[in-house]
Amino acid sequence: MRLVAGRYAISAELGRGGMGVVWCAEDQVLGRPVALKELATPPGTNLERVMREARTAGRLNDPGVVTVYDVVSEQGATFIVMELVVAPTLADVVGREGALANDRVAALGLQVLSALESAHRAGIVHRDVKPSNIMVLPGDRVKLADFGIARAMDDPALTQTGGVMGSPGYMAPELFAGAGPAPASDLWSLGATLFHAAEGRAPFQRTTTAATLHAIMYDQPVLERCRGPLADAVRGLLTQSTSDRLTASGVRGLLETARTAITDSPTQAVDPASLPTIVFEPVTAKVAAPSPTTVDWNRPRRKRLPLVLAGVAAAVVVALGAIFLLKPSAQTPVAAAGVTSEQAEPSPSKTTSPSHKKSSAPPSTSASALPGASSAAAPPPSSSAGEKPEPAKVPLTRFHHPEGGHFSGTKKVGPPAGFTKEGVFGSLVATAEPGTRKLFACKVKDQKDWFSSTDQSGKCEGQQALGLLGYLYANPPSWAAARALYRCNAGASHFDSLDAGCEGKTKEFLMGYVVS
Repeated sequence: MRLVAGRYAISAELGRGGMGVVWCAEDQVLGRPVALKELATPPGTNLERVMREARTAGRLNDPGVVTVYDVVSEQGATFIVMELVVAPTLADVVGREGALANDRVAALGLQVLSALESAHRAGIVHRDVKPSNIMVLPGDRVKLADFGIARAMDDPALTQTGGVMGSPGYMAPELFAGAGPAPASDLWSLGATLFHAAEGRAPFQRTTTAATLHAIMYDQPVLERCRGPLADAVRGLLTQSTSDRLTASGVRGLLETARTAITDSPTQAVDPASLPTIVFEPVTAKVAAPSPTTVDWNRPRRKRLPLVLAGVAAAVVVALGAIFLLKPSAQTPVAAAGVTSEQAEPSPSKTTSPSHKKSSAPPSTSASALPGASSAAAPPPSSSAGEKPEPAKVPLTRFHHPEGGHFSGTKKVGPPAGFTKEGVFGSLVATAEPGTRKLFACKVKDQKDWFSSTDQSGKCEGQQALGLLGYLYANPPSWAAARALYRCNAGASHFDSLDAGCEGKTKEFLMGYVVS
């Protein structure tokens, strides 16, 4: 066995990563198992800084923190001797079980928050809060690990020497803008971690580091499963402005409420990818698409013709039933413009808050159609006397260019020259409403690539801004049926889609919800 510092006998490797190797060992002086973290110290590393940071971590004494017992240096290697915790990480748990229930995420988050508050009171910033640094013990007890790169906030001798310390996908945007680490940056990382646990995926993870950093700086991740106070906590933490970001006390109040909230199962874990969606024709980013007037719609869609005919027949029956059964004063269904869905999504009233069950009107099932087909759209439940009227809506239409490329436009921002109409997604709301976010039309500079953006600054993620299209809902609204709108990447161009699979291309993120 390898013996370190004459007392720590190494028996096995527990894991390794960018910061070094973790060994299982026994302290032969005290007769207790320990974990030894052998730090990776490339040439030029300031060993004094490493030792100082490790000693800083040893000042913490909190049940939610992996305890640091000792720091030793031997034969050019630096070892941090820590409490041995044998348990899966939060990343492991989510990878095995998928997205976790809201109340469970809140309970885990409260423990991590307590550990961070203890560190911040001691003048320490963790700098690397992420799911793989959170150990989940039996009974969902939490241990926050890896304070080895923590920095003492009050130590002027510790200066940044270049490079990125931490995990980019969970680091706060101000760190990439040159700001120093602070409690607020740890809270951002906590928000990203809670998002990962509740949604089953990292909020900003992209295919490259550059794309990940771009997403952190400009994107607003949309919650699909997270609801209520937990969603408020996550949104409040993942705010680019540190002055607007939730404080620890504000987060605690929301997580306490979310932990004890009694929710019905329909409000839990709603995955838009599992719901029926509108399917447009496959997008071809580099091959010119035929003109809609020359396309033989029957040939490529022959196998689905019986389904289309059945859908049309069902629509006719519904329309005739409405004509004969509705009272003269009732609102008459109006055929939707553009394209129709082959499958209608369930009403959001089945997947959102229990208050939606109070409505006695049937759920809306409006849709849009591919060229050559049509369908009737049922109106949303009418507002009762005294209720706020429905907001003004503006249809969101997708256009296609023969040379490739797509554009989503409204009457506020029309398509550039050469584009032809492809279909209607649904509607945005014309003015800001509670729970909405801005949707902008944008263009990549010096490229034939148009895209939509939820960059609330209006700067189109550093690209060319074309104008404000309208407002998306961050979550399905209660007053109308709604559909998830995704931003997709076809390689040479971006496009918007109602298909969670992005029509066979790469899904970037869910931007929000359009109303039907």
